[in-house]
Amino acid sequence: MHRRTLLGWIAALPGLQSWAQTAGFPGEEQDVLRALAAIVLPSELGRDGADRVAADFGRWVREYRAGAEMDHGYGITRIRRKGPSPAPAYLQQLAELRPALNGDPASRRDAVLAALDQAKITELPRTPGSQHVAADLMAFYFRSSDANDLCYRAAIGRDRCRGLEGSDNPPPPLKEKA
Repeated sequence: MHRRTLLGWIAALPGLQSWAQTAGFPGEEQDVLRALAAIVLPSELGRDGADRVAADFGRWVREYRAGAEMDHGYGITRIRRKGPSPAPAYLQQLAELRPALNGDPASRRDAVLAALDQAKITELPRTPGSQHVAADLMAFYFRSSDANDLCYRAAIGRDRCRGLEGSDNPPPPLKEKA
């Protein structure tokens, strides 16, 4: 048996291709993911902030583990597991968006809205990983502690571990960008 034949068989194993796509996400679509973030995320983040969220989302996709146990919630005994990695679908969706994201701001926005309409997205998902890369990127950000802080313009730090010291004081205002 030749080494090339063996490697071909290994590469054809179910799940290995999905893992390979996840491991390199977003790969060649990095610039499209960044452009998408600049369109769907608040302009207050600026380009650097949108790029940071896109990078964090890319890390979340790479670290996604299909079949992992999910939080079952209080009083629910059924254990649920995560579905397959969304990376292959995300890569395809980003590739489909690539040509449309080269136009003017209005046409880029229209292209994203058309993609969400085509995917029949009517509301923000509770968690990313299920429908469309644009909706899931928005869910990833808008359900985060950073989005909560921006909304209230205060360093609340929801979902961040804090001690009781100073808990009787209101959260400090967000620091202004220089």
